Amino acid sequence: MEQIKHMNKLTIGIPTYQRPAMLEKLVHSIFACRLDSQLIQQIDVLIVDNDADKTAEETVKSFLENPNPNFQVHYSNFPIKGLSNVRNEIIRQAMDLEPDYIVFIDDDEYVTTDWLLELLKTVINNKGDFALGPVVPEFEKKVPPAIAQWFTYYPFPDQKALDFIDSGNLIMRTQFLKDQQLLFDGRFNTLGAEDSYFGVTALKKGATVFWAKKAIAYENIPEKRSTLNWLIKRRFRGANTYTYIIFIEKKYGQVAKKILVNFIYLLVGLAALVLTPFPFKYRYYGVLKIAESLGSFAGLLNIRFHEYLKGR
Repeated sequence: MEQIKHMNKLTIGIPTYQRPAMLEKLVHSIFACRLDSQLIQQIDVLIVDNDADKTAEETVKSFLENPNPNFQVHYSNFPIKGLSNVRNEIIRQAMDLEPDYIVFIDDDEYVTTDWLLELLKTVINNKGDFALGPVVPEFEKKVPPAIAQWFTYYPFPDQKALDFIDSGNLIMRTQFLKDQQLLFDGRFNTLGAEDSYFGVTALKKGATVFWAKKAIAYENIPEKRSTLNWLIKRRFRGANTYTYIIFIEKKYGQVAKKILVNFIYLLVGLAALVLTPFPFKYRYYGVLKIAESLGSFAGLLNIRFHEYLKGR
């Protein structure tokens, strides 16, 4: 694919909450990224601390006192909690820096040396509005295959057009955000899936999204998250928020289909419970299918699971 040469201004937005060590690792990995002076004019790194106690401030201070010549670091504290709130604050502050593209990367991730260039090349060469890269799980401690297999990332071909958006490793064309006045929906502040609904809204407005297979980020999976209990909660929440989204979008045909699918998942899950005691890769399939079906049923009854009510 022919690369389009143009001097671009980028703002890398990092929402952070009580993860100073992970934030430091992420910023150092960004500083190590390979750059192209014919493609990039300026890079701002915008760190927005969503903790009222400013737990990221000391970490960021070291970057401000020892600046990297290729990156201008900015820090602000935004204590109004909420996943949508902090992402919207990043977009608002980024707009003041007038970038051509805004990048989101989460504070529990770190990036590879070609990450930034691959995101940028993908969105430019495809004349896209968004591009996503893989987020590869990296476990704090070794976990059994029966747990590890549920932490997967998308195996799409490079440059594939997509019909969804995730915010963990994302580049966005600023002009599209401006033209469509696109922000994250506050109803998802404590629910999660704020990026999924952001994607639904963007696609309705005509957004084009592409897969940047080589723009790799790694996600730190702590020991407390690499457990069956956490997976059950995440499956329940994912199904719960999906049901909420189809209600918001008034896709009542999908609601009827979801009811049928829920019953199937519940029956299959119950049948598969017999596999649970056996130490093999799919031993938790039944438990997680039941969690998914119950999450959807709760959503159909207007019961919401606020996974992020107390922060991340």
